[in-house]
Amino acid sequence: MRVISGKYKGRKILVESKSNYRPTLARVREDIFNLLLHNNNLNVNLNNVIFCDLFAGTGSIGIEALSRGAKKVIFNDIEKNHTDKIEDFIKNTNEENYEVLNIDPYKQEIDFLNSCQIIYIDPPYDHSFELIKNKILDKINSNILIILENDNLIELNNLILKKQYKNKNLFFFRT
Repeated sequence: MRVISGKYKGRKILVESKSNYRPTLARVREDIFNLLLHNNNLNVNLNNVIFCDLFAGTGSIGIEALSRGAKKVIFNDIEKNHTDKIEDFIKNTNEENYEVLNIDPYKQEIDFLNSCQIIYIDPPYDHSFELIKNKILDKINSNILIILENDNLIELNNLILKKQYKNKNLFFFRT
């Protein structure tokens, strides 16, 4: 897997062959950032954004945000081996505008999310939307842009944009 665009375009992102995560496909990552940068309804200037990749896995979404000029990126994953790989990638850059955390967002304090303007949520498949809503979304400030990747169709009140793929859906909404 490689970075699609920006200052790290073409750099390889470390992916374990036997992992318990599913990396976001290149075409989906490209769509996410094209929508963020060019959709007037989302109204995003990435240079002014603190971006959180909440269930980071490979970190590909957060790395893409860094590569495209995000003000700061917060990577979080409960698995230390995942965040170690993200750290390994970033060590080979000049980046200082990032933070890597190992927090269980369902059980630990998540106040750091309130400093973000965009939160990307791509939880493991067995995490229901109700769990995410009750344990995460209900605890963050209003007007934060959430990008939720989910395999199910979900009804949302503040939906701005929905993008459907074969086996997944992207929901862009504000809390």
